[in-house]
Amino acid sequence: GYTYAEIGRIVGRDWRTVKRYLETEAQPSKLDPLTPVIDQWLAAQPSLLATRVHQDLVRDYGFEGSYNTVRRYVERSRPTPAPRSEVRFETAPGFQAQVDWSHEQPIRTSSGLELPLYCFHMVLGHSRDSFCRLTGSQDLVTFWACHRAAFTHFGGVPHELLYDRTKTVVRQHVGRDVRLEERIFHSEALASAHHYGFSMRLCQAYRAKTKGKVEHDVPYVRERLLRGHSFTSYEEANIAWLGWNEEIARQRKHGTHGEIVAVRAERDRAALLPLPPTAYLVVERTTRVVARDGFFSFEGRRYYVPDAKPGERVELVLGATELEAHSLLDGRRLARHERGRPARVL
Repeated sequence: GYTYAEIGRIVGRDWRTVKRYLETEAQPSKLDPLTPVIDQWLAAQPSLLATRVHQDLVRDYGFEGSYNTVRRYVERSRPTPAPRSEVRFETAPGFQAQVDWSHEQPIRTSSGLELPLYCFHMVLGHSRDSFCRLTGSQDLVTFWACHRAAFTHFGGVPHELLYDRTKTVVRQHVGRDVRLEERIFHSEALASAHHYGFSMRLCQAYRAKTKGKVEHDVPYVRERLLRGHSFTSYEEANIAWLGWNEEIARQRKHGTHGEIVAVRAERDRAALLPLPPTAYLVVERTTRVVARDGFFSFEGRRYYVPDAKPGERVELVLGATELEAHSLLDGRRLARHERGRPARVL
C-alpha cells in the first residue's frame, strides 16, 4: 500500500528507480527459465563474470534478453564467500623485526622554517619493543643509517627483517627475473644484509597486514607523541622519543601478549645476532651545478663552495648527517657541510 515515493524514502532510492524496479520484477522475465542454469554455473564458479554468463546464454540457449537483466540476477545470486579468519603471526625471540616509515607533521624551526618530518620504525616481533628515528629524509643513506642506529639501540641484529617493497630495499618491482634476489634487492640492501647477517623478507604486495606489528606501532607513536608536537629540530624530536619510549611505551602491558614490553624485550634482545665489530656505511653520490654566487642547491637548501667556479658541476657524496662537494676534475674535496644546515646562508 505504499507509494513509490514512500518506498524510495524507506530504502534510500529515487522513486523513479523504485517504480522501474517494481514494474520490471512484476512482469515475467525471459530469464526465468534459465535461472537454474545460472545458479549451477555460479555454484561451480562463484567469480564468473556476468558478461560471460550473458554470452553463453545467448550462444547456447538462445537467450534474447538484455545484458543488464543478466547482470542484476547474477549480482543478487552470486554466492558470498565466508569471511576468512585472521591467524596472528607470532615469532620467536630475536627472530624477526618489521620496518616501516611514516610521514608526520612538519617541524617548525625557531626561525619559522618548516621542515619535513619522517619517522623510521623498527619493531621486534616477539616483544613489540620498538625503535624510532625522526629524520628529514627517507633516502637510501638515511634509511640504512636508521638501521645502524636501531641495531645499536637493541644491542644486536634480528635474524630476519620484514619490509614492504620500498625502493631503498627493492631495486626492481616488475620484470621477468623478479624472483632472482640479485635482480630484486638493491645492492646496498644486499651488502647490509651480508655485513650484519640478517635475511630479508618482503611483504605480499598490497597486503599491509603482513607487517601488522609495525603498522600498529605507527599510529601508537603518532597519537601518543607526535601529533600536535612542538619540536623545533630533529635532535629535539629524537630526544623526546627516547624519553617517552623508556617512560611510557616500554612500560606498558601490551594488549596482545599481555606482558610488560620491557620485560618481554629482555628475551627478544638476548636472542639477537651480535653486532659486527665495524659498521657498514652506505653513501650515495649525485652532482650539482654551482651557481654564479658560489652556491649549489640540494634538498631545498643552498650550500656554499668557495673553491668552485660558477657553472662548474661538482660531485656530492652524501652521508646520513653530512655531505661533501668534490671536484669532478681531480677528486679534491671542495667543501663539507652538515646535511640540512648550510654553513653559510645569504
